[in-house]
Amino acid sequence: MKKYALNEITVLQYIFMIHATQLGFGLLSLPADLAMYAGTDGWISLLIGWALAVLASLFIVQVMKKHQDDTIYDLIPRYFGKVLGFILNSCMIVFFMFGFFVSFLSAVGFFKLELLANTPNFLLVLLFALPTYQLARNNVRILARYAEITFWSFLWILLIILYPLKESHWLYLLPVLKEGWGPVLKAANPTGLSFLGFEISFILYPFLKHKEKAAMGIIAGNTITLVIYMIVILICFLFFSPDDITSYKYPTLKVLKIIEFRFMERIEIIVLVAYLFLIFRVWTHYLYASTFGISRLLGKQDHKPFVRLAIIGMLILSTFYRPSSSEFVSMLKLFGNAGWYFAFALPLILLAYTSVFKPRGGLQ
Repeated sequence: MKKYALNEITVLQYIFMIHATQLGFGLLSLPADLAMYAGTDGWISLLIGWALAVLASLFIVQVMKKHQDDTIYDLIPRYFGKVLGFILNSCMIVFFMFGFFVSFLSAVGFFKLELLANTPNFLLVLLFALPTYQLARNNVRILARYAEITFWSFLWILLIILYPLKESHWLYLLPVLKEGWGPVLKAANPTGLSFLGFEISFILYPFLKHKEKAAMGIIAGNTITLVIYMIVILICFLFFSPDDITSYKYPTLKVLKIIEFRFMERIEIIVLVAYLFLIFRVWTHYLYASTFGISRLLGKQDHKPFVRLAIIGMLILSTFYRPSSSEFVSMLKLFGNAGWYFAFALPLILLAYTSVFKPRGGLQ
């Protein structure tokens, strides 16, 4: 019998969970980040970031298919032994937990600044923490259902974002490669951070019902993220001049602010509230991945106690530590750099290692 047979997810849910873990604050800040590095050629950098993410994703699938009922926490000790496996698994847990920490606090800081400036920080963290706990304490199937229903429920956001195209200027995109390939390649770094999230497949693979479709599913998940990012980036590039876009921290939000209807003036408030339901998936998936790893590391079947500890720790931390904007930027940069190792480099290293060496102790 399959180890995770009771929590199997469909291919479509697998796709949406990968996409959901990727779609974070890059939707708001990525246009300005790419414009800063590569100007209006940033859309080419996005394609490069997508190609790297797809390549690393396929490496993950090739690694995990060697032991189809194992997560990364089960597979690593097979090849590296208990001691080194414990250390490597601990590093993976720290990476996922740091992803939860950074994305959660970034969301709290952003919404406090934009919508709830007078709300005490602790109370805002509590408001975010309660639904996070309710979602993260469940199994993968529940998380997958939430990812699926929120994807279909909030597609209307894209239709609203398309509205500013009526004031677009296509000449802003010309000439292509105006400064050569150097800035374009340099801008691939921030796109790597925006595509982080596909590494959740290390955890999701054994839960997938039809594992023969894992490669197709992970490519589809990355591609959905690419399409959404590309739409948002091109709209910002076509709406703002090349010099103007870099003066806004969140150009996507600025575009939304110019949209007005007769029955509603501040449409961006509605969009941001809806977007909150989407970015909840990012830190919830990271929290689940880390607490699931802790339970596997300690030989426990239930990850709920560790979710409670993580939430309590976040509440205590938010009481004594309020990072500034520069500290948020530093943490995001650190997480992005760690992502290059754990999400992009690790799958290639594991694929090479597992292709050469056999499982220790004769485990297959």
